[in-house]
Amino acid sequence: MNYRREIDGLRSVAVVPVLLFHAGFQRFSGGFIGVDIFFVISGYLITSIIIAEREKDTFSLLKFYERRARRILPVLFFVLLCSLPFAWAWMLPDQMTSFATSVISVCLFASNFFFWGESGGYFAAASEEQPLLHTWSLAVEEQYYLLFPLFVILVWRFGRRALIGAVAAIAIASLLLAQYGSQNFATTNFYLPNTRAWELLAGSLCAFVLASGRQCKSNVLSLTGLAIIVFAIFAYDQATPFPSLYALAPVLGAALVILFGSTETVTARLLSIRPMVGIGLISYSLYLWHQPVFAFARIRSLTEPSALAMGLLVLGCFPLAYLSWRFVETPFRKGAKTTLLPRPVEILSAAAVTALLLIGTGFYGLSNGGLLFRLPLEAQAALAQERHDPIMDTCLFDKGEASLPHPVRDCLTKHSTGSGTILIGDSHAAALAGEALRVFDANDADLYVMTHSACVGFSGFYVSSPKYRLRCNSFFTGIEDYIRKSGTTTIVLASRWSLYLDGTPFDNGEGGIELLKPTYVDLFDRLGEATSEDDPARKARVLKQYVAHIQTYLDAGRNVVLVYPIPEAGWNVPELVAKSAMTGRKNLEFSTSFERYRQRNQAVIAAFDAIAHPNLFRVKPADFLCSTFIKERCINSVNADRVFYFDDDHLSDAGAALVVPALLDAVRAIGERDAGPALAKQ
Repeated sequence: MNYRREIDGLRSVAVVPVLLFHAGFQRFSGGFIGVDIFFVISGYLITSIIIAEREKDTFSLLKFYERRARRILPVLFFVLLCSLPFAWAWMLPDQMTSFATSVISVCLFASNFFFWGESGGYFAAASEEQPLLHTWSLAVEEQYYLLFPLFVILVWRFGRRALIGAVAAIAIASLLLAQYGSQNFATTNFYLPNTRAWELLAGSLCAFVLASGRQCKSNVLSLTGLAIIVFAIFAYDQATPFPSLYALAPVLGAALVILFGSTETVTARLLSIRPMVGIGLISYSLYLWHQPVFAFARIRSLTEPSALAMGLLVLGCFPLAYLSWRFVETPFRKGAKTTLLPRPVEILSAAAVTALLLIGTGFYGLSNGGLLFRLPLEAQAALAQERHDPIMDTCLFDKGEASLPHPVRDCLTKHSTGSGTILIGDSHAAALAGEALRVFDANDADLYVMTHSACVGFSGFYVSSPKYRLRCNSFFTGIEDYIRKSGTTTIVLASRWSLYLDGTPFDNGEGGIELLKPTYVDLFDRLGEATSEDDPARKARVLKQYVAHIQTYLDAGRNVVLVYPIPEAGWNVPELVAKSAMTGRKNLEFSTSFERYRQRNQAVIAAFDAIAHPNLFRVKPADFLCSTFIKERCINSVNADRVFYFDDDHLSDAGAALVVPALLDAVRAIGERDAGPALAKQ
């Protein structure tokens, strides 16, 4: 087939927005659609080659796979090999384990399946630290390369019209499945080939049209295609369901350029200027390099790199891409014209051996727990505190269990009957539980712990998270029923009050932004109504109901130990301390703004402060974590051995040890107060 300079120019239109999107430049919020343009181009070029060779009766599967191997594998393996030393030097064990698995999946042409299984999805913040995340699209293309030629061979015997009809039918079915999947299984929809096939097949259909010999030239249609692509780059964002009917914009735009943007058109002249063609020529290497460069920069940095730093990294990708295109891509692609493995058996054998070595390297990292021994002892000590207390696995429920065999023995102090003091709430309460049970036990004090993930500690609320939406009301209805029947005298309430009220993940203002989707609660009798995290009316009724529930306990004659909001960190503290130790930093003390804490929690604090009742006792974690170690700062860690959080918002045992004595003091004060009148009567 004839070389078309404008196709290389179209590649540059695809790759540059991808780089800018992954670098975090919000103006290019739809830059991810560059991948869809690549799919159309690949489908067009591959099908054009197959059609031309089938018509000449020269098509060979072996030669086809040899060409694909020469085109894809040498520079891909080169980038993987270059990534290994950076992974060794800079990655934490969990990151290394994930990276090792991704190396294996890349070599097996299955990285889209691996990243499908990873939590969070393509647009999650954690994905930005996956050096090989971008290879999911290569895996989709590789799967297409493996299957499409076989499909053509099987259907070609029925004639070109039948083949085109079959391709069109599969493409339509794939598009409809993508639209359905975008609403019902978004992550699966994004990564798997059955919902991406229509984009590649759109390119295939372009190849069939042009192979028929029709002259398709149109300034209007080709410029329209280019305009549609540009529109999607700037108009789409992470909230756009993708792939879906929305993906028709970049796919149709690319198809219009391919079909109608031939040499004499304005579009062809625009796309054929030297810089556009030059970027297009190195676009594959550019695409391969950008994600490892950006990911390792983010891994190495304690906080998100600045826009200036990311901009410089974007520019730095271009010389890397040129060098690998010039000295790796080009020599291997020349095939028999080069001394670099000229015969098919040589290139395929070399690819297989290299893949096996990389797979072996991946299994080494995977089977050795992320190679913890690489890290300095201080980093290992910090990461050891990332493991939460085992009691959380026992006393933190997550399935909305309404009827439990109360009291659950493992969630009690040794001599407790479960009818004295009960600690209820969410995972913030559960983070206190292990230390609380140990301290209360040591002081012969009664305590029973019952908590549930992602639930404010009252019945009557539903949570926005689909997983827990109805479970909270069920669980805490059961707990409140147990409290009534058992005659529990004292209730310790601890929850992440402000998160459920505001719905927004915590941002400490210093680069620590919690990796959490917006999560909020509303009253159960509002279930089914349209609401949102920033709805003032919702916030008002939720806060009012917080107070009403507390007041109900107090009016029923029960004692309430109310735990005020626990300061959040925003960044994963053990990982921050470990990364700091890995960079040679000696000062491993980290903290966040006390003022930021006050702003985040002012509504809850004001509402709790306004409750007046003799049976109410207050414990304020900020009294122990904020302005104690450092004035106007909330402490996160003192050194590698004293890390007060096991992630970005839950207290570790060391952190809980600062707060739990106040809980014991409150319970003792209640006991002494109640014992006073009894002694006076004797």
